[in-house]
Amino acid sequence: MITIIGAGPAGLAMAAELTRRNRPYRLIERGRVGEAWHHHYDRLRLHTLKHVSGLPGFPMPSHYPDFPSRAQFLEYLHQYAQHFDLRIEEGIELRRADIDGDRWRLDTSCGEADASVLVMATGIWSAPVRPRLPGEERFAGLILHSRDYRNPHIFRGQRVLVVGAGNSGAEIAVDLAGHGVETAIVVRSGVAFVPRPRSAAGMRLAAWLLRTLPPWLGARLLRRRNFQHLGLPLPPGSPLFHYPVVGYELPQAVARRRVAVYPGVAQIESGSVVFQDGRRAPFDAIILATGYRPALDPVAHLVTCDASGRPVVDRYWRARRHPTLVCIGYTYPTTEGWLQALGRVVRAAAHGIATQADTTLHDRRTAGALR
Repeated sequence: MITIIGAGPAGLAMAAELTRRNRPYRLIERGRVGEAWHHHYDRLRLHTLKHVSGLPGFPMPSHYPDFPSRAQFLEYLHQYAQHFDLRIEEGIELRRADIDGDRWRLDTSCGEADASVLVMATGIWSAPVRPRLPGEERFAGLILHSRDYRNPHIFRGQRVLVVGAGNSGAEIAVDLAGHGVETAIVVRSGVAFVPRPRSAAGMRLAAWLLRTLPPWLGARLLRRRNFQHLGLPLPPGSPLFHYPVVGYELPQAVARRRVAVYPGVAQIESGSVVFQDGRRAPFDAIILATGYRPALDPVAHLVTCDASGRPVVDRYWRARRHPTLVCIGYTYPTTEGWLQALGRVVRAAAHGIATQADTTLHDRRTAGALR
């Protein structure tokens, strides 16, 4: 039995692909369908057009706006599961998985189980990266991770510092500033901005070109606006390796003096922050938009990760050390949307599972014939 862990977009898409191939599976989810999407901040909308963000085999509703909201995408995930009649066991957590010969032994909150193939599709959103800031123990105000941010209401009348200028940090800073909160953002190594896409066909063509062209040529085709004059310089290196912030709302807010920009944090004091350029400013709260890591704790002892913390996999998304361990949804492309690439990912993963199963069956029949 193939066991899928996680009923978010990657897990649901994998289950649908296995259904299409008539491969039996078990799908377990420690919370609810799309659990992470129940907890994202209220302002969140998809950064990619709905026409390229639907999961394989079932497009988003035509009445959805071009960039669906968090609530709309969550509704769509439930519709997707119903459309394919996916069997989902909610409220079951995988605590640990171990390989025993050619089987997986699974320790779950509902007891022991086994599997022939284990597909990890747990995403990143439940594993925030929470760095320690120098002197943070002296800070008198609130420090929270962006995962715990919902909306600006509790911050009215306060001075808030957002640490990190990725998509979440940029959107939260704009959200706060748009509701009258005195807002600043820390930008350490630069940030690349891209405009919001307007054409689904253009997005597909661009993604194909950037996957196909030699890297040096792809890098030349990627032109990014440089907002260095606003304290938002481009990061160093090739633009092919920059994960971009979608939309120009943050540069616009900085230009209108609604958001202040600072370099890295040097020291936290009781009611203020000292920055690496020597400036000091008072703050009442700090929001850490410092990213996430793959939520792979149940198999962490079996997975080899690269320098960025992503699992090392082959072209079928199989872990290098254990070919019956499949890890999907942990790599975020820099030149196309994560959801846009997901269909290609699950097709490759399902093909790898089928190939591995057929090879194993052939080997067993051959061994039996030789006895």
